[in-house]
Amino acid sequence: MKRNGETKRRRNVAEEAEQGEDPAMWENLDRNFRQVQSVLDRNRSLIQQVNDNHQSRMADNMSKNVALIQELNGNISKVVNMYSDLNTSFSSGFHGGKNGHDGGGAAGTRA
Repeated sequence: MKRNGETKRRRNVAEEAEQGEDPAMWENLDRNFRQVQSVLDRNRSLIQQVNDNHQSRMADNMSKNVALIQELNGNISKVVNMYSDLNTSFSSGFHGGKNGHDGGGAAGTRA
């Protein structure tokens, strides 16, 4: 079964190359979107922890929220930077240099 999937993938990559598309660019974008999703998943967990701590109304849990909210804030900044890098990478893939990209691999460099 895996071979069939690999064959299809190779065929798709070959078709994309014939059409002037850059499969490496798409793989890079996919990898970076997965990194963004990982941070967003962590944020979801942090928000749940903050809510649980807040609902407990225990002083110790409330004080833990300070660090959790600081981490959440930092993660939001990371996501903004990651999306900015993705935008740059995607744009350069269509407007950039040789083979539709500049080869810089800028996406994901600011995390």
